[in-house]
Amino acid sequence: MRLSTNLAPEKIISAATIVAAIVLITAVWLATQQPSLGIVWQAQENVVQIRQIRDDLPAALRPGQVVTAIGNTQDDLLELEPIDLIPEPDMTFTRYSDMDAFYARQSQRHSLLMQDTVQLATGDGMVSINPAATRPLLSLPFVFWFQLFCGITGLLAGASVWAYRRQDPATKYYALTGIGLMASACTAAVYSTRELAINGQLFKALSALNEFGALLFCGSLIAVLWYYPKQLTHLPAGPLVIGLYLAFALAIPLRLHNSVELLAHWPIMLGYLSTFALAVAQWRNTQGDPLQRAALRWFLFSWLFGSGAFLAFVYIPAMFGYDSGAIQGYAFGFFVLIYIGVAIGVLRYRLFRLDRWWFVAWAIFLGGLGVIALDLVFVYVLQMNTRVSLLAAMAIAGWVYFPLRQWLWGRVLRTGRKGNSTTLVRLVTQALSHPENEPVSAWRLLLQKVFEPSSIVTAEPGSDDVKRDEIKEGGLVLSVAQDAGVPPQRLLYCHGGARLFNQTDLNMLTDLRGLFAEMLRYRQRLDEAVTAERDRVARDLHDDVGARLLTLSHSSAGESAQQARQALAELRAVVYSMRAPPVEIADLLGDWRAEAAERCDAAGVPLSWNVYGEAPTLSLAGGPALGLSRVMRETISNALHHGKRQTITFNLDFTGSRLFACVSNPYGGGDPSDWRESLGLHNLRDRIKRLGGDIDWSVQASELQCRWTVDLATAVRQI
Repeated sequence: MRLSTNLAPEKIISAATIVAAIVLITAVWLATQQPSLGIVWQAQENVVQIRQIRDDLPAALRPGQVVTAIGNTQDDLLELEPIDLIPEPDMTFTRYSDMDAFYARQSQRHSLLMQDTVQLATGDGMVSINPAATRPLLSLPFVFWFQLFCGITGLLAGASVWAYRRQDPATKYYALTGIGLMASACTAAVYSTRELAINGQLFKALSALNEFGALLFCGSLIAVLWYYPKQLTHLPAGPLVIGLYLAFALAIPLRLHNSVELLAHWPIMLGYLSTFALAVAQWRNTQGDPLQRAALRWFLFSWLFGSGAFLAFVYIPAMFGYDSGAIQGYAFGFFVLIYIGVAIGVLRYRLFRLDRWWFVAWAIFLGGLGVIALDLVFVYVLQMNTRVSLLAAMAIAGWVYFPLRQWLWGRVLRTGRKGNSTTLVRLVTQALSHPENEPVSAWRLLLQKVFEPSSIVTAEPGSDDVKRDEIKEGGLVLSVAQDAGVPPQRLLYCHGGARLFNQTDLNMLTDLRGLFAEMLRYRQRLDEAVTAERDRVARDLHDDVGARLLTLSHSSAGESAQQARQALAELRAVVYSMRAPPVEIADLLGDWRAEAAERCDAAGVPLSWNVYGEAPTLSLAGGPALGLSRVMRETISNALHHGKRQTITFNLDFTGSRLFACVSNPYGGGDPSDWRESLGLHNLRDRIKRLGGDIDWSVQASELQCRWTVDLATAVRQI
């Protein structure tokens, strides 16, 4: 019968909680309705010993004493052997016929315990005990409650995921894993922690349910990996796999085969190994989807680690003849780690497409249960009165639980978001502090640093797809609306697909937009102030210093007049560069070649001018253009001075935005490293350094080579 999909999630979770309560009550009832001698037994080599006894038992019994037999009279004694104490028969026996003989042996000893008086044969003689009709609740060991906790955790975890994603087949099989874990752990809790013996038929039924749960868990895990995160094929593998494993589970109580390995151990081992193949297939299936791959990575780590650890400690030793039943009760804790890992995965990677509120709801619910459980422990275990127990529970909750929860909450929810205002201001400042970063590139750089998306796609201005800041596609995409001078953007996969965009990110985007606009206005005002100051300096130079040089050139004669005119020409070049509009790199190259050719022709020296690569489409302001022109002019002057009136070679090579220049001329002087640096060389180094470049000289094959390089993208906005 198909369950109605109209059931509210809270009703499904409530139903699962009721089932969990029924299972808990039933397990406790079955465990306590067994006759009790008040003795904790232990197997020591080939004998059975008393490990612990109740205070009111005969003084003839003591811890460490060996008990060889048990009976109602000395004539009907049944021998006690270590095999009577094994916690998990399917981890001890390899044939079901041997298990059935063990169950019959349990029934015999259970019948003796049901009598009014039981005789224990010890090395010191016979000791008579009157068994209690029921087992005290407080005598149930910790491992009993631990196994119940593991089973109920699996049931509730599976039900809670399925309740919110019932249309997804993966969550359905995930819920079945919880049912399987509950069936396996809760039944094992009853028979594995028995005092000495329980009814053999009850033992057999509980053991069959235990094996049914283990097989259901394994089959459901295979089905989950078939459908999650993407269904591998249209083949209905889920029902087929579950049907196959249920067939093995049904074959066990029907005893269709006598081999425990064939019906129970090998199906589970082979099923676990098959999950590796499914994991590889899903890994390949999620290629190109970083969010799904991040979720799958966490899911596989949680599931394969937990289930693999359980098999390594329990099933593999049993398959090779080692009795691992004694540790099985605690090994169920590995499965709890699985469900905890999946819960964290819901938080960080939105496993099963569940969001954080799912975890919040369960944290509040389980926190409340924890406070209630503390109160019950104080009342029934520590025998406190109701008022004192309530105060103690509240104190522990307030001083221990809530601070610890807040600390864990911060650790779990920490996703590396840069959300505080100081950090945002620093990031905005860094993005706009580089003059070469235009507003569009600075905004994209800022979005990349804050949200770390897998990619940023620029949308068309006025696009209907990006009208305002909003989260789309269930959190996979953050649409960033158009702003003044900045086109709209689409951010894909927050933090490289590690998490989804949420409302906090929208709020952060609003803060970023305001900070960015304010800092951009500040940078624009700074540029305007610099331009105004540059114009003032240019006017003062032209009107004051220029007028004085002009007067000096007219009032002087000879060499002084010539120097005054040269100084006036240089001053006019400086003033012009301060007011000149930006010049394209290609146009600047044309001016350089014309000037170099004119000077070489005037000196009667051949010029070889070579340009390699494509000049970048950049515009240099007057200051950088004048600086580079002066470097070119000075290197040509040095070549004419040292070149012995032979060919001067000027090579220019563009690689991206970087310019590499080399001026070569014949040379017969000393090594450049021995030069005494003159004012001209010092000026060359200083100009190149101001533009973010470097310059050096070397001698190659009797030629002096002056090499200088500069990044034009860095120099493009230099003043």
